[in-house]
Amino acid sequence: MTHIQQLFIQNLRYYRTQAGISQLDFSEKIGLSHNYLNAVENGKNFPSPEVLQKIADELGILPYQLFLEDPNFQDTSKSDLIQLTRDLKQKIIKDFDEFIEETKA
Repeated sequence: MTHIQQLFIQNLRYYRTQAGISQLDFSEKIGLSHNYLNAVENGKNFPSPEVLQKIADELGILPYQLFLEDPNFQDTSKSDLIQLTRDLKQKIIKDFDEFIEETKA
């Protein structure tokens, strides 16, 4: 089993249990057989990109979060990340506008 597969399994279990969802219920929510999800969580199968997206969507996270080293770092939700990105964009635009005004003077 590869390191990335171990990270994925660890994080999938972490997020699934944090959400309080059993393996059986989760497999039903994402439209997979319980046997397949069990094989994924035991390192016998690895999901396709489409299945990875379904898993992330159901867990309310971004797909890359399933591959990070520290699951505690990953507690940022998708909506929080979007809002942080918007805030950063507004700050960059404001700073750039101020810079342009300063150079005109």
